[in-house]
Amino acid sequence: MITLYYAPHTCSLASHIALVDAGAGYELKRIDFGKAEQQSPSYVAINPKVRVPAMITPRGILTETPAMLAFIAQSFPEARLALIDDPFAFAKVQAFNSFLCSTLHVAHAHRMRGYRWVDDPAAIVAMQKKVPQSVGACYELIEHKSSKVLG
Repeated sequence: MITLYYAPHTCSLASHIALVDAGAGYELKRIDFGKAEQQSPSYVAINPKVRVPAMITPRGILTETPAMLAFIAQSFPEARLALIDDPFAFAKVQAFNSFLCSTLHVAHAHRMRGYRWVDDPAAIVAMQKKVPQSVGACYELIEHKSSKVLG
């Protein structure tokens, strides 16, 4: 059995969708950010990064969306979520997933979580103003140059 720790409106949705599409048996455990449950000792024991998602598998705990998506794809090959028989094609999918997590997601996070990077309120406002441009550039790359991103 797989247990996915998630919070609504977060990137944990990608792992949830993959579990559904794979036909996996899983249980969901909601982490309530409003109650700071991600900082509770019981959750920190699962994910010391104090973030979602986290996934308990029969072999241990995974964090980070690209790792979870790869695990799900390889654990349920009949679902054909990724081309796991072709190492290069699988690596290209991993590259795209990593771009989403390390570039697009971070650019978007500046809108709501600038405090992770700076303490100066003016700098946070400046980051928030830049979000439409930086996120827009990510979507432009995906929309019009996906062959360079994916393949």
